[in-house]
Amino acid sequence: MRCHFDARFAVLFSNKLKEMKQVFTTLLCCIGIAAFSQEAQKRQITPAQIDAVFAQWDTPDRPGIAVGVLNDGEIVYTKGYGQANLEHTIAISPETRFHIGDLAKEFTVYALLLLEQRGQLSLQDDVRKHLPQLASLTRPITIEQLMHHTGGLNNDEVSKALAGWQAGDVFTKEQAYTMIRNQAKATPNSGSVQRPTNSGFMILEDLIAKVGETTYGDFITEEIFKPLKMTSSVFDREGAVIPNKAQGYFAQGDGFIRSAMHPSQNIVSDVYTTVKDMCFWAKELGDPKIGTAEMVKKFDALSVVGEAEVAETNTALYTGGHRYWNLRGAKKLYHVEVAGGYASKLIRYPDYDLAVVIMGNDGAYNGYAGTGASALYIEDFLDPMVTGAAATTKSKKLSKKQLVAFEGDYWDAANHTSRKISVVNDTLRYMRGPGNESALVPLAKNSFKMITNATVVVEFDSATDPKNMSVTVGDDKFHLTAYDSNAPWTNNLQAFTGTYYAEALGASYTVVLENGTLVLSHPRVGMVQLDPRVPNLFAGNRRHFDSLAFEKDTNGTVTGFALATFGVADIWFQKETPLGKNLAKTR
Repeated sequence: MRCHFDARFAVLFSNKLKEMKQVFTTLLCCIGIAAFSQEAQKRQITPAQIDAVFAQWDTPDRPGIAVGVLNDGEIVYTKGYGQANLEHTIAISPETRFHIGDLAKEFTVYALLLLEQRGQLSLQDDVRKHLPQLASLTRPITIEQLMHHTGGLNNDEVSKALAGWQAGDVFTKEQAYTMIRNQAKATPNSGSVQRPTNSGFMILEDLIAKVGETTYGDFITEEIFKPLKMTSSVFDREGAVIPNKAQGYFAQGDGFIRSAMHPSQNIVSDVYTTVKDMCFWAKELGDPKIGTAEMVKKFDALSVVGEAEVAETNTALYTGGHRYWNLRGAKKLYHVEVAGGYASKLIRYPDYDLAVVIMGNDGAYNGYAGTGASALYIEDFLDPMVTGAAATTKSKKLSKKQLVAFEGDYWDAANHTSRKISVVNDTLRYMRGPGNESALVPLAKNSFKMITNATVVVEFDSATDPKNMSVTVGDDKFHLTAYDSNAPWTNNLQAFTGTYYAEALGASYTVVLENGTLVLSHPRVGMVQLDPRVPNLFAGNRRHFDSLAFEKDTNGTVTGFALATFGVADIWFQKETPLGKNLAKTR
């Protein structure tokens, strides 16, 4: 009996000792955390310090900016600088409403997460399950893929521009769905390619309305704006009067001109709001009340492309349309929009419970000011600033003759861009365009380091014909091929002339030869000069005409060209015969 009691006592004592050790360990950890927090804490920032960041907008004769700061769950600062309306000299205040463009897509994603949380849909649902207008699509597109911009849809703004639509044209939702169905035949399978597009979010808005049994705008207002006390957030409904609205402007010469907003007819997430309301929104993402921590975790998850998360590198896209940036060691999540004379940016630092929102109306990017303001608070946590030129590089001496061998124009087929390499004052220079160039310091006979803030290595292979250049930036490597705009293959440009039709766009373009130069034209798009690059490939001198790769049959006759540009899958233009019928071609 005594032995049994002693054994039980020993076990109890042992357990008690373990508990005491755990308590002691926890206490030490708490002391360590407290000591750490005393060593590095967010700074107490004065209004004058923030004012200094936004001083360039603090004038009575130009458009300006509004700022809001959310620190530790509390709105600690809101202020306006400059003018909301130049004609009536109305100053910007924290109550001034700005158009936030793409930032409003965050509400769409959160609404879908709310509906999923309530069991009303699954992010893996095929959108055809909810929307009969997409029933004719031959392949599935999930809700999650549209949220990640991997639904296989083309960027609608690029598609419309190529088809001849202009900003002020009425483009109805029915026409948008028709374009989606037509282009879906030629775009890659869903999930494999990431292309941001409003078309996907138009579908998601309609899906929210269908599942929520109300309008999209009413759902967002009732389920997000009202519960979060975002009372100044309103939709730009056609003809509605929006009080305290800032006028958007663009710089012109020494002054400004009014911007003309063209509300979309096929997407309704046109929101005007204030910096205070967006601070309430940031607070929900830091400490969810209408949602859950699991929802925010999904919201702040990296996008999935090809069934795998994208790498968390600078500018990597997240589910909600926001992006990642490593700010001197701190994880910064940001969402930026510059359009229609307005510019907005929401910056969040989840690890530091800090958010900064800025909104401006001078039509220019202002995000750097928001980053500067936020860095004031967490400066003691950030890695030291690296100032001046890049670290000194031990260079190899090359003769001018050796450097000249690398000169020339180079074409990046994957990204549809040109680069020029020239020798200037015995230094090899990498030129992206007028006024945008960097010096190259020799590391070896064919290898150079670019003088820039990033680590960039440029290597040449002159033994090939044509010669090649590779550019390595971090883990990314880009390959470029030298080209000659006057190469022998350009002697017969007449062969590329004719009329070409793109079924995906429902549009025809004409290619003619003018004064020895190929010109592409469309009645509403205008003239596009085509400059030779590599054999049978041309680059246009206007946006959205990055690369036109012509194809020929076995007889050497041009059959059409593939237009490649950012935001859309390659679009095939079939060459028409003299009788007006397309040449037979299976693609």
